[in-house]
Amino acid sequence: MVNIAKIAVGVLLAIALALGVYGWMLAKAPPAPQVKVAAGDGKAASTINVVVAAQPLLAGQPIKAEDLQLAGLSSRPDGAYDDVPAAAGSVPAVDIPKGAPILKGQLVTGLALKVPEGERAVAVKVDESVGAGNRIRPGDFVDVFFVLRRDGNEIDQSQARLLLSRKRVLAYGAASVDSLTSGQEKADGKPQGGSPESARTAVLSVPVEEVSRLALGGSNGSLLLALRNPADTSEPDMEKFSPLPGVLAVSLPKGTAANIPLEGADVAQAGVAMSTLAGVAGLNRSNLGARPGAPVNVGPAKPAVPRVRTASSDSSLAVEFVRGANTQTVRY
Repeated sequence: MVNIAKIAVGVLLAIALALGVYGWMLAKAPPAPQVKVAAGDGKAASTINVVVAAQPLLAGQPIKAEDLQLAGLSSRPDGAYDDVPAAAGSVPAVDIPKGAPILKGQLVTGLALKVPEGERAVAVKVDESVGAGNRIRPGDFVDVFFVLRRDGNEIDQSQARLLLSRKRVLAYGAASVDSLTSGQEKADGKPQGGSPESARTAVLSVPVEEVSRLALGGSNGSLLLALRNPADTSEPDMEKFSPLPGVLAVSLPKGTAANIPLEGADVAQAGVAMSTLAGVAGLNRSNLGARPGAPVNVGPAKPAVPRVRTASSDSSLAVEFVRGANTQTVRY
């Protein structure tokens, strides 16, 4: 029995010795030669196809499919595209030279891409009462009401009415449609800065011709956002209301019909005055019944006539108080 054990130990030692010698021989063997693939046909085994600019691309100009092509590179840059349709339609934020790869970091991203053509993203101040109890979320639709209080000058009487109808909310506080996030609470139960309860602004998508009304109404009155069901698509019939004449005079070429309505940016360029936004009292009566957006030839503004003080037989001391646009003279 003892002899069998000695024999087994000897065999194991012999096997270990043989393995050690084999390993030493492998370590001393020269490395296998590397085979390089010739690129005689224009293709190499390590080539990666990425999308590059077929011609110089200007910042702010949408990229067309014919402006792009595939090119083989030795390595894939971070953020590169491997498919032309995936990169087509994007807008570069910087100029891209011909032959340079199209990288995602070079393209315009964020909320600007969510603004439809012909509209603008406009921020309005909100709080719990203005923002429907902070129940508004990005993607919702709201009606914008505004309240004007009589000041004795341009506004004849206090009023409240619908200013803009069915406007999409692009962002509310820190949450936006391009990166929807839900407000989370801290461990102590207090809302974080990005929660709706701490929202101070709401960004609305507004047609460019209506931005002037929103800006003027918000700066001179109080705005109110009324949350509405997105399935409710009803809006006021603007054919029933008189248009608001613009501030700038509209100059039309000879032979052009005078009733051609202004559209889009032309309406925004014409502007709107506070007196006309406040109601019918400030409208040009000759334009009542015209179609919305019809051009109005408003003459040049009349120069202000300075007030001339005349001599008076009254020898009392006159003191003039100026409160904004209102003046009052008191004699002592």
